[in-house]
Amino acid sequence: MAYTVPTLEPAELRAGDTWAWRREDLGDYPASTWTLTYAFRCATAYFDVVATADGEAFAISVAKATTAGKTAGSYDWTAFVSDGSERHEIGRGVLEVLPD
Repeated sequence: MAYTVPTLEPAELRAGDTWAWRREDLGDYPASTWTLTYAFRCATAYFDVVATADGEAFAISVAKATTAGKTAGSYDWTAFVSDGSERHEIGRGVLEVLPD
């Protein structure tokens, strides 16, 4: 069975798994000129994830070797785009990182 990459941020992810999702709905901020960054914050840990351009969409992928060291818990996340001179928040939410 093939894995289908979600097109929105997941509600939970497991440490030790490869994390992947896409944002295809940001036409006002094409990936050719904007950078999409996610900032994840909890009481005891934090990390950022930078998306890569996939045409005019954004692909988010974090390798299992990187996620294995993430602290389990509830993280507030904020997503923002930047073109070097402007920065705009495009989303926020809460995500649960499950233990490996």
